[in-house]
Amino acid sequence: MGDTLQDFILAYCEEVGALVERPAYNLVDVLLPDEVARRLRTDTYLRLAFSEEAAAAHPDALHLTYGHPLLERIEEDVRSRGQAIHWFINDVRLAKSGLFEVIQKEIGLPNARLRLPKNATARPQLHHYVRFNFKVALITDEKQEELVSAIMDLHSGQPARALEEAHSPLPLEREYRLRPLPDAPPLWKPDLPLLSVERLTWLQELAGQVVAKKLEPRIRALQRRTARRLELDRARLEAYYDDTSAELERRMARAADEDRRRSLEEKLAFTRAERERKLADVEAKYRLRLVLNLINVAFITQPKLALEAIVENRYTSITHTFVWDPLLRRVDPPLCQACGQPRYRLHLCTNGHLAGDECILHCSACKREFCTLCQDDMGACAVCGKLLCVHSQIRCKVCGQVTCQEHVGQCH
Repeated sequence: MGDTLQDFILAYCEEVGALVERPAYNLVDVLLPDEVARRLRTDTYLRLAFSEEAAAAHPDALHLTYGHPLLERIEEDVRSRGQAIHWFINDVRLAKSGLFEVIQKEIGLPNARLRLPKNATARPQLHHYVRFNFKVALITDEKQEELVSAIMDLHSGQPARALEEAHSPLPLEREYRLRPLPDAPPLWKPDLPLLSVERLTWLQELAGQVVAKKLEPRIRALQRRTARRLELDRARLEAYYDDTSAELERRMARAADEDRRRSLEEKLAFTRAERERKLADVEAKYRLRLVLNLINVAFITQPKLALEAIVENRYTSITHTFVWDPLLRRVDPPLCQACGQPRYRLHLCTNGHLAGDECILHCSACKREFCTLCQDDMGACAVCGKLLCVHSQIRCKVCGQVTCQEHVGQCH
């Protein structure tokens, strides 16, 4: 998570016009403009350490961690200055020899083949990503805060994990230097404009789910620790109230006076009610809450190459656009049209959809394949239960049920 904090600080420094050098790993020298230093109430020159090791090796450095007052002031400055920034990736080669052969090699099509249309050429187009930076709070009996980011593909609605996991820093620039290019069409929610508020709102929600997924190991570890503390507190409370209730019951058994007995009964009822309230309080105290606050977003625009190819089998054919990413040097995985997930292995549904292995249904008779979008075209033999497509179903004239060829007449 330290890389996310460092990336956030470096992006902020770039945005405000600071000079930045990296003399050592996890160590950054920053020269802030005077006005920015005044806003942050700090010196113009800062040496920032982003790990305990860097801080120990450089005692003159400021160890910047979550919860540090300077980080809080930087977050506030980001909010006050606006929450969006636009980056461009210009340093890419918009040409790829043998692109069709590369697509054939990288995309698996178990029941279809690829064919290049006549006069097909690769077309450059712009693709867009959005990096959401969240301030995350994990709250139980204590509060832990950190910055977590998620880069989302604006066109597919999927996490851009390959971009996040790139081993070298992204070549981001503030100005677009290439020739004007058209935007790639949206594959996810195609009815919404590419940069609409609705699309970005949906994308932020999905980014929040990605961040929560990233934090699952931390959350599970925290839940194990809090469960143990909860168990100890519950045991302490229950032992205390068990002893108190037992003492009141003994005193009630010895009480001869009716008024005295009534008073002890009221105290016992109060003790039992207080016990339940205290136990509920301690449960609430250790209940884990995940709170996400959006700090800012960064739009990242990158040109890619698109090539149309024909995907065909004996039953149908479609034209699909495959995309080459010149930055990551790979073909982007196409989306399964049934579940929306990126897949490098796809089946061509008899009705013309591309779908992953998990979303394909096989007819046991004719071996046609249908995706889950077309499951209305599938049925099952009333006798043996095998899946049958509409082309292989035999409907009984007596009972109206569907059977396979082997069990004709046995349904009734």
